[in-house]
Amino acid sequence: MANGFKDMPRHIAVIPNIITLCNAVCGFIALTLIAGSLEGGETHLLVRLHQASWFILAGMLFDVFDGKVARATGGGTTLGAQLDSLADLVTFGLAPAGLTLALFHHGNLDPVHDAGNPLSKLMWVFCLAYFLGALLRLARFNSVRDGHESEDHLAFDGMPTPGAAGVITSLVLMYFTLTDWDAWFLTYFSATKPEGLDQALALIPQYLPICCFLLGYLMVSNRITYPHVASQMFGQGMHFDRFASMVFGVTVVVFFKEPLLFVIFFGYALWPAAQWIGSPLRRSKEPPAAVSEEE
Repeated sequence: MANGFKDMPRHIAVIPNIITLCNAVCGFIALTLIAGSLEGGETHLLVRLHQASWFILAGMLFDVFDGKVARATGGGTTLGAQLDSLADLVTFGLAPAGLTLALFHHGNLDPVHDAGNPLSKLMWVFCLAYFLGALLRLARFNSVRDGHESEDHLAFDGMPTPGAAGVITSLVLMYFTLTDWDAWFLTYFSATKPEGLDQALALIPQYLPICCFLLGYLMVSNRITYPHVASQMFGQGMHFDRFASMVFGVTVVVFFKEPLLFVIFFGYALWPAAQWIGSPLRRSKEPPAAVSEEE
């Protein structure tokens, strides 16, 4: 009888695997908060969705550093790679899809009580498409990574799962920030919330599942290339200028968390897609190559 434990590596990279498990723990806590927000569907429970969004973002920090620590300590293993993908599926696959469904539910668009809304019938399909896109992407990434030992690649074919999760969570965080209108950078410009803003914000829970559907496609698309931000930031060493820029950037993000995260993640999602859409137009405008005439 084959013993599955014989295939396990004897050397287990403790520190990188602990960091990866912290990513999974963040995803589990986010899912717990999302489930707790649905108790009775009361409005005050929306604060749990706000907290869940931050735990998803916290999981991204652990996801950035687990691979770097593994290579720095020489402890990268096949077990660690598989564990990383499973943690990513929980934090960046299940949790964002659940977050979207919960926010949709709190938007009074329950498909059981609002069967006349076509989007209500499709919301589960849209969020399922996001989850399946994350699942297929991670499975494909593992199959490609098995044939390439180096993980210091500078680009991805398709949108990485942390980037897709960042789009959803940053939009949700911006939704809560504008709804409460108590952030200092908002009250500085206007002490009261502008008229009509609540009506505009009400569209976010309704159409966030469509955003999930589009992100699910971007994750499995081979046509659009997305940069590997962590490799480009840390892969070439940490000289003084790069370190100073990072310190300045982190400081700015701390003071303007929600709007900057929104701009960063949406810019990351849209810019490569816009380049891919515009590439045929640029090629059509290029002058034809000169043809030499033979006499």
